[in-house]
Parts: sequence; structure tokens; C-alpha cells
Amino acid sequence: MKNEFLKFSSKRILFSAAMASALCVGSPQQAFANVNEVQAIMQAGTVKGTVVDATGEPIIGANIMVKGTTNGCITDIDGNFSLSNAKGTLVVSFIGYKSQEIVVKGNETNLKVVLAEDSEMLDEVVVVGYGTQKKATMTGSVTVVNQKMLENKGTMSSPVQALQGQVPGVIITRNSTAPGDESWNMSLRGAVSKNTTSPLVIIDGVEYESVNELRLLNPSDIESINFLKDASASIYGSKAAGGVVLVTTKKAQAGKVQVDYSGSVTSKFIGLSPHLMSLEQWASSVIDARTNDGYGDDDTWMRYAKLALAYKNQYINLDHTTNPFGNAFTDVADFVFFDTNWQDIMWGTAASTQHELAIAGGSDASKYRLSLGYMYDDSNLKWGNNNNNRYNLRLTNTFKLSNRASIESVIAYNRQDQVAPTQIGSALTTNSQQPGFPSATANGKPYAWGTWGAPNWYCELGGDNKLKVSAINISETFRYSILKDLTASVTAGYNTSTAIRDKQSKAIDWYNYAGDRVVRSNPTEDKSSYSKSNSRTDFYSLSGHIDWSHIFADVHDVKVMVGSQYNLKEYEGTFLYTEGILPSLEIPNSTKDVVYLKNGDDKSTKWQEAVMSYFGRINYNYRSKYMLEAQGRYDGSSKFQPENRWVFYWGTSAGWRISEEAFMKNLSFVDELKLRASYGSVGNQSGVDRYDGAQLYNFTPSGGALIGNGKISYVDTNGKLPSTDRTWERIHNYNIGLDFGFLDGRISGSIDVYKSKTNDMLLNRSLPYMTGFSEAKFNAGEVMNRGVELSLNTVNINGDGKDNFRWESGLTFYRNKNKIVHLFGKDANGKEANDTGNATTNGYETARALVIGESINAAWDLKMLGIFQSQAEIDSYVDANGNKIQPDAVPGDIKFLDYNGDGKISTDDRHCIGDMDPLFTINFSNTLSWKNFSLYFNFRWDAGNSSHFIGSDPFGNYHNTATTSGAQLKVAPWSENNPTNEHPRLGYVNTYSYYFWSQRQYLKLKDLSLSYTFDQPWVKKANIQNLRLYLSGTDLFTITGWSGLDPETGGTIAAGPGSSRYGSKPAYRTLTIGANITF
Repeated sequence: MKNEFLKFSSKRILFSAAMASALCVGSPQQAFANVNEVQAIMQAGTVKGTVVDATGEPIIGANIMVKGTTNGCITDIDGNFSLSNAKGTLVVSFIGYKSQEIVVKGNETNLKVVLAEDSEMLDEVVVVGYGTQKKATMTGSVTVVNQKMLENKGTMSSPVQALQGQVPGVIITRNSTAPGDESWNMSLRGAVSKNTTSPLVIIDGVEYESVNELRLLNPSDIESINFLKDASASIYGSKAAGGVVLVTTKKAQAGKVQVDYSGSVTSKFIGLSPHLMSLEQWASSVIDARTNDGYGDDDTWMRYAKLALAYKNQYINLDHTTNPFGNAFTDVADFVFFDTNWQDIMWGTAASTQHELAIAGGSDASKYRLSLGYMYDDSNLKWGNNNNNRYNLRLTNTFKLSNRASIESVIAYNRQDQVAPTQIGSALTTNSQQPGFPSATANGKPYAWGTWGAPNWYCELGGDNKLKVSAINISETFRYSILKDLTASVTAGYNTSTAIRDKQSKAIDWYNYAGDRVVRSNPTEDKSSYSKSNSRTDFYSLSGHIDWSHIFADVHDVKVMVGSQYNLKEYEGTFLYTEGILPSLEIPNSTKDVVYLKNGDDKSTKWQEAVMSYFGRINYNYRSKYMLEAQGRYDGSSKFQPENRWVFYWGTSAGWRISEEAFMKNLSFVDELKLRASYGSVGNQSGVDRYDGAQLYNFTPSGGALIGNGKISYVDTNGKLPSTDRTWERIHNYNIGLDFGFLDGRISGSIDVYKSKTNDMLLNRSLPYMTGFSEAKFNAGEVMNRGVELSLNTVNINGDGKDNFRWESGLTFYRNKNKIVHLFGKDANGKEANDTGNATTNGYETARALVIGESINAAWDLKMLGIFQSQAEIDSYVDANGNKIQPDAVPGDIKFLDYNGDGKISTDDRHCIGDMDPLFTINFSNTLSWKNFSLYFNFRWDAGNSSHFIGSDPFGNYHNTATTSGAQLKVAPWSENNPTNEHPRLGYVNTYSYYFWSQRQYLKLKDLSLSYTFDQPWVKKANIQNLRLYLSGTDLFTITGWSGLDPETGGTIAAGPGSSRYGSKPAYRTLTIGANITF
């Protein structure tokens, strides 16, 4: 955060804080120094002068002190000072600037002191909601990420990519590695509701849609990112259930024109990949599985596997040969048996590049900063068109209208051009391919075996899904100093974005292996399609607040802020769809001459929503030692009816700087010790529909009963029951924290213990059939969330990093646990029901349920106890009456827990067997500096066990007798020679639809960077102020027992019916070479 930001809306606050600090130091009651050690003040005249920054802007609240004495003063609102009895050396200091020592005679009357910025101290002032606060006197849990964490990362789809594991309590994941479709998710302190609780993102005072909007920023444009995690988020009320992320971009600066360039080229390599069977291994496994199931040599799959071994790397053309299976496999044209590794066929190495250019300069009256950015991101998918081009432009201007008034203007334009295969879903969710199937015919055409088609051709020939997104973001902030202690600030924001999607799904002809005959068409020409969607989103924001600050009796620092905000969001989208297209025309067309609006998810729609808010905050601190803060917000949302529209949220916090107490002064090794405590309430309305209190209707033209010559049009409800008493979920946050610093900055950090309680969680409750609605949402649930965060920074070897070696380390620890306390309330019998409908309705593929006393992310399934090792173990596994619990089991089958004790295993034995959240997360980073070299590396450990951080094992169905459902995944199954307790025998049939759970615990080298800064004479001669080259890598290695693609996301490559967890794109490792140059 640059000091330009401090000089306007926040300078009164800093002035007051500095006043209190200076008066404390200069007070005659201070007894911290030994009087014998205080030099006598030489009688002299009065020194008068002005303290300014490098641009000539007055610095208010700067400390002026005669060195070695307690004689001092601070500058006034114009930067002026007057100090009597001043002779010797003056020490001039201010937060964010380097201190300066000046020798004076004691009679100077026009002394001018120019202070230079100290970038290492800029984080001493922290951005909070609608203002800034001194870090030393803050009472909330706020984590600050500075620009350094975003450096040397190479090509990034979003700046949040660089923050993974860097902030305690902040979990960042992405749902995909597809260029432009990464879908970054961020969670602050875990789940507090079954409904979405994403953090509120604010960039330069203007709200944005989600964390994904950070992709609109060049990483080098960001000055700081602040995370509000406790009562400090209460100032944002109903939108802060998931915490608040405040992003401050770099500001315009006066002075000589400065040009900064950052560029990088990145190679992306496929990361973790499961071990796949060879053709020989697969065929042998099929033979073993069928043998274990009691089949003989006449079994079709037994014969098929033996044929594969006999004809390895050959094929049988049924156009010239009789089908060896008679009435089996009648829909195939040949039998092909090649060793095919589908991972290698589908995925490969890709390249990306990112370039950023910034130009800054101007005068004291008008300053500017212009930044440009370009990114090209290619895909590791080797088939079809799949990449993303992004363009960024950002212009920041600061205009000084007078000594009291200024305007800061930010105008940004962003453009994203993205393309992906339209039918990529068919490629990634198709059944796992047998190793023998080829990816193409002998002459390079799409190959099909019966109803199965080689998935790579869905991507190559299935058409393109093109998306063009353009966005304009405007923020105008006017600041005015009304009186000495009173300032006003008004921010007007406007964001508009348009998205145009053109989507072609082309017909594909599939051939036999010889490539001389079409054996399948999918999609057919008749079912080929074209769709075009247009959408526009407009967001308007107007906020203003007045700040008053005053110091009473030299020691009581009081600050008051009150304000109001209005947000309006509008959306309009249209959707066109047609079938039977002419693929060469990239406009809506159809051989059927039919173009129509499509119903369902891709329908045309238009809506508005608005929020009106009033907010305020009071801060008090006594001698910068005892701090109190209270804040509140009154929100009204258009989603609710007038009688239930407005809700008040509030928070309070207190702090005690123990290190400022007199009894601590003899402990010279203690730099800082501050105790914090807070309570705050926030809200969540993500589970509520727009126009929630109104009954909406659907109009269906010509879709009803057949009357006369056609079907009638009809009107029906939208299936959602209106309500006048639904309201926000309310989350109560409690936090106790300790900030510490020791040994002159060698050790510093913080620890926070927190609890949150969610009331009125919105849940779906079934309704009687006679109402005409299947279910409706009610405020009923309650969730408890607890956790602990630790941040520790150390300077292990305190060199300067140049001539003397320097070693710094950072450690973050995070543990979070949530549980459901209540759901629907007690029934007539005094019992409270769980919500297992999700797992029951969607089947074991979902395996999630809401159960009282368990985590929101609980896994709902049978409990696997191990593998039956012998018939004796099966016989001894009995109920209270001596009856076998699994009488049909054989050695090598899975042994399940009889959870309900009814003497048998069934779906009724499903229960919560664990959760999908890490037990805890640790990140450990180190920076080693010497002779212009800097080495940085960061490890991440997400811990788990048999009941925490579990996921569906992608090898789960390897044992099936069928040749699909993961049959090519290599694993060591149970056998008499391999009596494992992890994997059942080949041939085991998953009768109970068990989900096959496995630990996802892992240790990753998340980041590695080596840089060199050039300071040789030739650099200066070339007018280069700074030149740095770096080589970096991400996710370079992972230690884990997880058998899928990436334990961090839980992705797999096995196939399964209708599950988004299957067919995931693999994660990748990166290597980057880059440069940072300043002219």
C-alpha cells in the first residue's frame, strides 16, 4: 500500500495515532528511561521547518525528536513543526518512511526535511473496511499479503494461484485445469453452512462477483491483499459470511517516469498420474477375475482375454474373418489388441506465457499509472482447440484539486478469448478405455468398437466452444478534508461485462480399424447442433462515509466513521439453439430451418437485485495500549419482502498491548505482545432465490394437452413456494488472538483461536403432495465451526542477503472442524431427523448427507473393516445370535461393519464414516539470500487419516469382472499370495455399491524459485534501475498414498455414472523462466 493512499482519507487517523504516540513519549510522567542516561538538553533557540515526502506532499504526524532526549513534537496538518530547545541531531520519522537524522544549530527557521518511503514498513498500515488502521493498534484478525508473495510465480490464470498455502485459515482450490475455466474457490475458516459462503471480494473499494474476478488483475498491479476473518468483517454485514478479501492496487506516483516490465514463459507438465495396466496385465487380470468367479474356458470374457494375449499388437478384421465369438460382440467390426496408454494419448506438455508493462509518473497535481497485460495459456489436452487469451488494461489517475480535495480514478478493461472442445465432456466421462483399443484407425481416422468411440476424436472433430468475455471496471473516489478532524470520502463504482458463447457440436463418423468403412455416427448429422448465448451484467455501486478523529487530553484517541452504500446488479441473457447444422457456417443455421429459445438451464433470463446499507464504526485507544472497537451495519435486500427485508449486524473487539506496559519494559527481547478478542455477526443470503417472497410462473407455449389441431399453451408455477418469513442465515463469530514479536524482529507471528455458530441455516424441507410443491426452504439448521490458526516468521540468520548470508522462514498452521448441531427441529416424538436424502437420491456416487453431530462434508457410506483373509474369519463374523453377518462372502471379499446391528449388511448400514476435510494444514517456507541470489521454497502438508480427508478411491472397481469401470488401473489385489487388507480379490462384485474410500493425505513442494538481481555497473549505464531473472516451479513433487490424479482436488480418471468426480483433467507441474525489469 503506497503512502499516497494514507494522505487523504486516512491521514487524520494516522495523525491522531501519531499524536498520541508522540505525546506519550514526550510526557514528563514517562519513567521508562533511567534519568542518569538522559543527556541534558542544551539551551538553544527554536527550530522550525516542514516535513514532506519525495513528491513535496506534506506529511502530517511525523515525529521530530532531539536524539538522546525526550524533547520532541509532531508535524501539523500542513507538515509544519516548531521545536524549542533543539540543538544537536534531530531524528525525523514517520510510519512507512525511512527515518532521517539532521544536525541543527538550534536557530533554523525554514528547515525542509524530505523523507523517502520505506517499502518494508508499508504494511504497518493495514487496509480494513472503509478505511485503514495502524497494525499495532488493530483489534481484529486481519492477514496481510504483500506484493512479494506474488513475485516470481510465472504464468498464472489468477493471482489467487500464488496464495495457496500462504495465508493461515484460507483454503484455495481449483475445480479444473482447463484454460480459462479453472473455477478458483476460496474458503476462509472452513464451511459455516451447507449453502455457498464464498468470501466477499472488494477491489479498490468496489465489490466484485467472486474470487474468480481477481483474474481481471495483473499480479504486478496488486499492492496488497487483506483477509478479514473475524468481527472485522462485520462492517460488511449480510455479504460477509465467508469473510472479506480487500484488494488494493498500486497507485499513481509523481516524479520521474518509471517503466516496469515483467515477463515469463511457462512449461506445464502432467503431474501425478495413476499406474495403468498394460494389455498383458489387463488380460491376465480378467482371466483371474473370471476364474475366481467360477467361470471356465468357454466364458466369453475368458476367451476374449486369451485372444488378446495371443494377438498382442495385432488385429482381426471381421470383414475378412468369421467372428470367433459367434453370437457375442455382434456390433463390432474387428478385434484390436495394442498396448495403449490413454493418459499419454490424451495429455501432454503445454506452454503458457504472460507479459505485463506498467508506466507511472506525473506531477504533484496529477499522477498516473498505466498497466497493460497479456496472457496466453495453452492446455495439456493434446486434441482439439483448448486455450485462453487474456488482455488487461488498467489506468489509475490521482488529481489534487486543492489542499483539501482530491480525486482518484481507476478505469480497467479486460478481454478473455477462450476456446475448448464442445464435446470434451463425452471424452472425459466415457468408460475407461481398455489397453487394447487404439486411438485411431490404421489410416488415422476416428476408431469405434461397437458403441464405444475413441475419446480423443470427440475433442478433435466435435466442434469448438468459443467464449469471449469483455469487462469494463470504473471506480471514482472523491476525498475532501472538511475540517481539521473531519474528512469525507465518496466512491462510485461501475462494472459491466458481456459474454458471448458460440458452441458447435459437429457430427462425427467413426470407422473400423482398417479405416475403410463407417461403423458408427455420433452425434449424427441430424443431432449436430449450434447454440449462441449472449449475456450482460451491470453492477452499480455508490458508497460514502465521513471520518472524524480527535485526541482528548493527549492520550484518548477516538475515531468515528459513518456511511451508507447502495448496490444494484442487473443481468440479461439470451440463448439460441438449433439442430442439424451446416458446420462450415459460424452463425446460427439449420438444415431443419428451426432456431428457437431453449428451456432448462440454458434459457433466456433477466433479473435485478439490490442491497441498501448503512454502516458505522467507532475506535478508541488509550496511549496505543488499550484498544476498543465497535461496528455495525444495517442491510436491506431486494430478495426479501418488505416486512422481512432489513437486518442489523454488529461486532465488537478489544485489544491489549501487553508489551507497552511498564512491567514489560525490562524484557528487552519482547518487541510486541498484543492480546485480541472479538465478537461479530454476519449474514448469508446465498440460499435464497431472487424475488423470494413472490410466486413466479412459467409460461409454456403449445406444450399442453392436445385440443383441436394443436397443443394448448399453459401457465404453471416455477415449483418454488414463496415465503414472507425466510431471511438471512446469521453467523456469530468469536475470536481470541495473540500477536507477538521477539528479538528485534527475528521472531514474529500470531495465533488465533476461533469459533463460529450459524443460526437459521436454509434447508430444503419436504412438503405434503397436496400443496403442489415437492419442497421448500426454511430457516432451521445450526452449524458450529471451530479452529486454530498459527503464523510464525523467523529470521534464522540475520545477514543483509548480499555480502552476508540471510535465511528467513515462515510457518502457517491451520486446523478447522465443523459439525451440524440442529437440522429441522424435533418431531412429535422428540427426535430430530437427519437429512440423508442427498445420498439416497443420488446414490453412492454422491455419498454425502447432513447428519447431526457430523461435519457438513461428511462421507455417508458403509464402513470397510478390511478384507476377509480366510473362510474361518467369515464363519466367525457373527451377530449376537451366532448367525453369519456376511454368509455369501468368500476370502478376498470386503468385510463391512454391521452398523445397525441387525445381523446383515445392507444399505441401512450406511453412516458417517469420516469427512472430506483435512485434519490440519501446514505450510513451511524458506528464503535464502546471498550475493544477489535468492532461493525460495514452500512445502504444504494436508494431513489426514482413515476418517479425515478421505475421498473416493479411483481404483475401487478394478476387481469387476466387466472390462470397463477402471479395469485398466494397476493395483495389487488380494490373493492367497498377497493377503492385503486394502484391495479385494479380482472378481469381487460390489453388491452394496460401496464407494471405496482412501486417504488423500499428501506432502507437496508447492513452490520453488531461484532468482538473481543484477547490480553491475553496466546495468546502471543502460538506465536500468532493476533487473532480475528467475527460474521457478510449482507442484514439482508430491508424496501421497492417493491413487488418483491429485490428492489436493481428489480428481480421478476412472469412469462412473454421472459423477463429476470422474473424468477430471489432470493437475500439472510447471517450470517458468522470467524477468523483472525497471527503467
